[in-house]
Amino acid sequence: MSIRLAAIDLGSNSFRLEIGRVEGNEIICEHYSKEGVRLAAGLDSNGYLTEEIQQKALDTLARFREKIKDFRPEHVRAVGTQTIRIAQNNKAFLLRAQDVLGFPIEILPGQEEARLVFEGCAHRLPLSDKKRLVIDIGGGSTELVTGSGLHADRCESFHVGCVNLSLQYFPHGIITREGYEAAKLAAMAEFQEGRERFNSTLWDEAYGSSGSMEAICSLAKSFGMDSYTISQERLCEIRDAMIAKGHVDKLDFPDLHRSRKEVITGGLAVLHAACDALNIKSIKFSAGALRVGLLYEQLSRLNGNDLRESSAWELLRYSAVSEAQAKRVDLLAQKLLQRLFPDAAEDTKKRLHWAALLHETGNLISHNRFHRLGAYLIEHFDLQGFSINDRHWVSQLVLGHRGRLYKIESQLDNEAWAKSLLALRLASIIAHKREDIELPDFSLTQEGKRHWRLSFRDSSWLNKHPLTHFLLQREVDAWKAVQYQFDFEK
Repeated sequence: MSIRLAAIDLGSNSFRLEIGRVEGNEIICEHYSKEGVRLAAGLDSNGYLTEEIQQKALDTLARFREKIKDFRPEHVRAVGTQTIRIAQNNKAFLLRAQDVLGFPIEILPGQEEARLVFEGCAHRLPLSDKKRLVIDIGGGSTELVTGSGLHADRCESFHVGCVNLSLQYFPHGIITREGYEAAKLAAMAEFQEGRERFNSTLWDEAYGSSGSMEAICSLAKSFGMDSYTISQERLCEIRDAMIAKGHVDKLDFPDLHRSRKEVITGGLAVLHAACDALNIKSIKFSAGALRVGLLYEQLSRLNGNDLRESSAWELLRYSAVSEAQAKRVDLLAQKLLQRLFPDAAEDTKKRLHWAALLHETGNLISHNRFHRLGAYLIEHFDLQGFSINDRHWVSQLVLGHRGRLYKIESQLDNEAWAKSLLALRLASIIAHKREDIELPDFSLTQEGKRHWRLSFRDSSWLNKHPLTHFLLQREVDAWKAVQYQFDFEK
């Protein structure tokens, strides 16, 4: 029986669901749904998602749930992109959204979104050794990424998209030449920082992967142009044709879907700006994009190839800290978590594992307050495969693994995270001598919601390890300061 996987992209313009059937190393699309939610248009002046747009999003997710309600959790991956990244109330919205969808929803960092876009396109394009540039114009951001084969090497996300540009420069749907040029200049200003990293000397062929690119190709077809390759001249002709119409309601071109009318001018301006900024003479459409990248990433993880693992090791080795100590603390932390939380989810164990590997990486910058610096590195290093949720969980464990606990007190409401933190803190205490150690038989139990107890069967062990004894006594006080009770017994 073949495996079926589902990927859900909560984009700034559209929400998309793709269900794929695994056949060997390939994923065959069985179902694809797209609904125009326009999440980016639902941010109020303070950056909050309005109740109206939230309800529209939730209604869409409820319909998606009907398609995937019988899927196993590890076979579904749902992600949010730019608008959810920046929304001031994204945490509250995601709690509601996850409840409706029935599966966790991660937030992708911009660079990770770009990498997955490239992977999705690469799996839908013919295999080639050529260096490719892929441009993905979303509702709230545009991703630029280069790579060859199936692997990306340069990934960036720019805060300009078809929805936010359309709202700002084509108010009430009015299309003018002045508005178009202003929109194009605004997009070019965003792309300035990418000109050196993505200029035309660094790639052989360019592709656009977004709904905007697909719509622009459809417009070219309406005008009798080559709809497979869009040149700068074609962009200017399409621009002039839309300006002549004067309003989005009048964009009655036969091959332009009505759902794209409100945002096509912004999308065209973004593509035009990217082509000018990066000296792109022509660009082709590529199917696939983010949702297909998500499907293949899921398949890779199911096959035991989790990119997050290699990314964590890359940062560990880059920081030049002791791999032996990282492994030592990891082994102890996993033993402690197993005793305290035997039913921990696989993701909880993996995140503790990465936190243990990376808990000393801040020493790359300074030995003083290295736990804070390590947390910063994890939040900002290009950890491929990590969602924002992964990064934050792991970075906060590193931040909280030593010292006082007030700095991570708000995280303690999450029971799985709090238990992981206790395991990491105890592991770093027990491994303080930085040498292999055999723990005597022990128990680590939860006596109440905020009460944990560590007991050693060998009553003489702590007497033989007086510094460990002292550090555990100090740990009692650390937890007491945040209204937790941690006890240990000889």
